Amino acid sequence: MLEKYSRFVTLATAALAMTVSPVFAQATNPPSAKEELVRPDIPSREHYPDAGQAFGMTWYYNNDSDNPFVAFQVPETDNQLWTMSCRKQKDGSVRIANMIIATPKELVAEDRFGFTVRVDDRRSIGVLARMLPANIEGEDYHMPQFYLPASHALFPALAKGNRAYVNLNGNKFSLHLNGSGDALTKFLKACQ
Repeated sequence: MLEKYSRFVTLATAALAMTVSPVFAQATNPPSAKEELVRPDIPSREHYPDAGQAFGMTWYYNNDSDNPFVAFQVPETDNQLWTMSCRKQKDGSVRIANMIIATPKELVAEDRFGFTVRVDDRRSIGVLARMLPANIEGEDYHMPQFYLPASHALFPALAKGNRAYVNLNGNKFSLHLNGSGDALTKFLKACQ
């Protein structure tokens, strides 16, 4: 008897849920087409300070045919924030090796992590990186490094934007993209 009563209560509850849930589903207002098309605001420089402004960093392309690279750097110095170089694979494909000389919060050697780059008011582009060793001015450090195919969405975004907003595991900064288009176009062509 208790089993029949329990089954009846369960069926009654399920039936009630099925009849009431469409009413509640209709009570919520779906976003309008206009609301869906609204883009999020561009991040502020208060939250993403300009990483290269104080040093006068620019986008630089080195056309060395053996080792072409692009860097966001202080002109005529080794002071670089982001470098990209070609890595030809055995199968003939090319990977773009990237290194950002910035320290993400709470990460140590060999850590893997994801971070985002957002160009202007477009969607963020997610990237997976690893803290790998780098020799900088004779000292060994671990810096975020990652490899991307030359066809990755990050490169045309950086080439066609005004400002990139980088969130490296809580270390937030931005960099201007003036001159990035010409430098990246030449670089990617040389990496084929």
